[in-house]
Amino acid sequence: MNNCGRPLTIFKHITFQQRLQFMLVACIALFMPMLADAANNKPDGTQHVSREELNILLASEINVSGHEIRAIMEQAKFHPKIIKRMNGQWEAQPYVKYRPLFIIPSMQERGRSYLHKHRDIFTQIEEKYQVNAVIIAAILGIETRFGVATGKRPVLDSLYTLSTGFPRRANFFRKQLGAIIEISRQDNIKLNALKGSYAGAFGAIQFIPTSFRDFAVDEDGDGIRDVFHSTPDIIASVANYFKKHRWQHNRPSAYWLPIGSKLTAEWKKRSKGKLKHWVTLADLRQSMPEIFNNIPQPWLDSDKVSIIEMKTKQGMQLALVHYNFKVIMRYNPSFNYAMAVTEIAAMLERTTFAVD
Repeated sequence: MNNCGRPLTIFKHITFQQRLQFMLVACIALFMPMLADAANNKPDGTQHVSREELNILLASEINVSGHEIRAIMEQAKFHPKIIKRMNGQWEAQPYVKYRPLFIIPSMQERGRSYLHKHRDIFTQIEEKYQVNAVIIAAILGIETRFGVATGKRPVLDSLYTLSTGFPRRANFFRKQLGAIIEISRQDNIKLNALKGSYAGAFGAIQFIPTSFRDFAVDEDGDGIRDVFHSTPDIIASVANYFKKHRWQHNRPSAYWLPIGSKLTAEWKKRSKGKLKHWVTLADLRQSMPEIFNNIPQPWLDSDKVSIIEMKTKQGMQLALVHYNFKVIMRYNPSFNYAMAVTEIAAMLERTTFAVD
């Protein structure tokens, strides 16, 4: 059906002010790619989208009035240091540098204490969501030291800064900004008091706004998705996230291969790239029996697996990874992060998650 005439018909029935706003949104949308390209040539910390341009874009994308958006965004502050932090994330470091941040005795001690303290909640939630308790604990350990360090930076400032001063991912962070504005209205969150990370994640689980919107749950039944203070809500929200991303209960995550393991030419190339190629463990045992016949239980022939390479203190080392490893990366798209989560889980429970 040809709808070419409909915009003109609609245009006749809106106010002059609405027409101006419509035209301004259209102009900004037209020139945004050029603005972003120009911003890429500017130094870090440059604000390449004005506050008013951002307000208009948000008004066109979320179900909140432009007047209310302007009132909210007047409180937001631009912080160039946030841009610097985004360009220097630890996940970009080699694993040999990243690992000591988390694979430490205190993480094991505090993790065991947290699991013991909330044993009944973990048992109920693991049974309900079919996500291993030690994986949930490992996530909470890395993200906030089990709810202790939830971030001190105003989420509104972080997302405003990244929406207007980080062109490489500005659209993504504007989506997060729009989501947290809507969430603050729906979940009765005081946006001007909400604190979190420099990337706009918040709570004991460090969900970004769209993840909170889609995966946070009210497990304790009080009508509030409280990811700061409610232990059932915190644990169940992580479990729900993993369940929705198809975590396989009681299946492993990663296993370090012996130093000097020789892969086929095809897998040698694949192991140095992104995690895109998946086969069964039976396939690897057939093509490289000298390596993969020695992989112990609980690994099974039917497991969906791949191979990655990471820099450890022993040099470049190969690891067999289960599809669960990829699920962990949905939380943070980094080999470093997923391996650290796996190794923390192994410190808490070796039967399923031992990495060596």
